[in-house]
Amino acid sequence: LPTPRPIFMCGNQKAGSTAIAALLAAATGKHATLDLPGTKAPYFARLTRGETPLERFVAQNAFSFSAPIIKDGSLTFVAEELMAYFAVPRAIFILRSPLDNIRSILDRLKLPGNLETLNARTAPINATWREILAGEDLGFAPDHYIAILARRWQRAAEIYERNPDRYVRTRYEDFRADKIAEVRRLAEAFALPAPHDISALLECDFQRRGNPDTDLRAFFGPENFQRIVDICGESAARQGYELA
Repeated sequence: LPTPRPIFMCGNQKAGSTAIAALLAAATGKHATLDLPGTKAPYFARLTRGETPLERFVAQNAFSFSAPIIKDGSLTFVAEELMAYFAVPRAIFILRSPLDNIRSILDRLKLPGNLETLNARTAPINATWREILAGEDLGFAPDHYIAILARRWQRAAEIYERNPDRYVRTRYEDFRADKIAEVRRLAEAFALPAPHDISALLECDFQRRGNPDTDLRAFFGPENFQRIVDICGESAARQGYELA
């Protein structure tokens, strides 16, 4: 059965949420769901289009929702509905600079960031990521693939900014600066004892590692770099990220 009051870990794909959720689970001795089968294509788009009621979605993924800590990047975009359904007052929200976040997604998919066009339907990636790159899971109109990913980051940021008091925010950059302290802070925010030593896990790769030392202007090229700045710049600045 689904757990009555789970802790939801919100944040765009490749924002660092897998590492943070895994370390929080290890520190507190709790089980964590790190991805849901139900958010794969074509199931998640059916939820966001309203074709699958949320109650049925939860029932279909009951095992995944049975964990006390639940993380899946796609669930960010139905966070408010899930929090209302489970009657949880707060969740964790993880933010990352949009330039690094989008670069990390593309590194994960082994795709360049400086293309003029990308056919998401013929790119050498699975159906779920093709949906994400085309914006189909969130109902975005067809657009340049970098613009789609920037709009995805912006949509996630807007969810946080709409109700910041409902979330315990952490930035991936702050987590990287002091992982133990940030995990401890999150545990304390939810009154979770964290007696376990996680120091041996701090450098584990919980997902495929990208290249954080990339020259972002070179990686995206001037036009695609500017696309991200134009779409995400104002929200990013409010979260402490100066893109330009």
